[in-house]
Amino acid sequence: MSEALLPDQFLYSRKGPWPQPSPSHPMKCADEVLNIPPMEALLFNETIGARYLEARVGYPPVAARYASEVFEWAGPTTEHFTNLMNNTLFTRFKKPLAGEDLKSLAGALPDLPEAKMSLSDANAQLFKYDFTAMDLVKPIDGTFVAPTVVYFKKAAGGDAMVASIRINGVHFKPANPVDRAWALAMIYALQGAAYHVLFVVHPALHFPMDSVNAITKTSVPMGHPLFQLFHPHSAYSLPLDNAVLESAESVVNNNAQGTRFDPLTADAYNLKLLFGAGYTGLKGERYTNGYPQYSYMEPQLDFDSGYSTWLSAYFKDAFLPFCTEVAKYIIEDPRKENLMPYVEQWAKYCHTHVLGFIHPDEVKDADRLGYAMAVYTWNASVSHGGDHWSFAQQVQPVEKCLRIRVAPPTAEDVGKPVDFAGKLFTGNDMQRAALCQYMFFQTWAIKPNLAETMYAFTNKRLQDAYDAFQVALHAVNDRMKADASTYFQPLVPDASIGASGTYEMTIPQSIQY
Repeated sequence: MSEALLPDQFLYSRKGPWPQPSPSHPMKCADEVLNIPPMEALLFNETIGARYLEARVGYPPVAARYASEVFEWAGPTTEHFTNLMNNTLFTRFKKPLAGEDLKSLAGALPDLPEAKMSLSDANAQLFKYDFTAMDLVKPIDGTFVAPTVVYFKKAAGGDAMVASIRINGVHFKPANPVDRAWALAMIYALQGAAYHVLFVVHPALHFPMDSVNAITKTSVPMGHPLFQLFHPHSAYSLPLDNAVLESAESVVNNNAQGTRFDPLTADAYNLKLLFGAGYTGLKGERYTNGYPQYSYMEPQLDFDSGYSTWLSAYFKDAFLPFCTEVAKYIIEDPRKENLMPYVEQWAKYCHTHVLGFIHPDEVKDADRLGYAMAVYTWNASVSHGGDHWSFAQQVQPVEKCLRIRVAPPTAEDVGKPVDFAGKLFTGNDMQRAALCQYMFFQTWAIKPNLAETMYAFTNKRLQDAYDAFQVALHAVNDRMKADASTYFQPLVPDASIGASGTYEMTIPQSIQY
């Protein structure tokens, strides 16, 4: 494989897509790919775009019925709130305490013994979910937001129990029966969790990967094993993410409220500040340790939950061995095809455009190169698909609290009865939320799914690695279904009847929704 290959050996003749600074917040958000290849835009329109149009025509009556059925909802029970926080993708937000957290707890909850411990000792008993960045959001008229921090106390031999929710500096403790203050505290915590899924952690699965996608398609020849590995996992995401960020029909568009399906509480330019919170991070005493800077080589794998167990098993036991074997082949280059210069150049470009990407000097280490390749392929299929399954199947539209029309609780609400049923949102708010969930949050795997994915490897050693990958995928799937302790068993790599049951909810090959 010569370094002077003709342009026709590259997917787009070396004139393909490339990352550029974000038009909205170039100093905070990940680089965007703004020029989408026409072939990929056509594929998107014929598949995902067509599904959006069908949903806009046919689903609004279904969404309206849902809105009418939940109109009197006045928040979750404490037990259900605890379940949502302990057993869904919300566990991505579990963080140790910071010094400021301990000071706040010690002052507000003198009956909580852990609040008087040293920080290291307290962290053995307590943890938090930090949604402080909601203070960046400027809500539209008639709606409210609030920064929240949810503190949990670990229970011996069981799920952790919520100890306090801090809102605007005031701590609210669980009340039984639920009073007005505690009900609203849980509702605002769910709002923070939902917006942090949509705008802080989940975008990190989409937008930084667009740079890697575009650079691979433009700078790596089609006959290269790196291209052959990545290409099946890269089919739809460039036009999809461009539509999300730049389309006039997107829910993160400055006229989003003019659509039928925008359920959000602020305009796009403002909400995109949360994208930056998940990419460049937030620093300072106000945000403590809840918003670290994104790092490509540090994907979220170990955050102490059944969901984490599921994600980690696929990464460590299937993708990582497979991609490491491909990396070894590239480095050893048994056919003397001069593969490495393209990998070094690829890493140089990606390292420039993506925070924490592997340095070009590291690509001759098979473990490091294999890890970088595993991050991309696992992210596009398992991690992204798992987030959507949990957010859509485990957290109902009403529980996302995307628009709240009752002000946050104050100390005066403690002990008062819950009196806001039917006032928390409008029917239009909830119809929008249900339609948005159906269009954008729900899983919609397009054939082929992950189990059916094939790679255009022309070498038997690489095909053998693929065969071992398939065996490993199904072994992980079988183990996850058999191990009830993992709790999280949403997606399967094939269409077998199990935790999924339908093809749409199998693990997708690439980012498709």
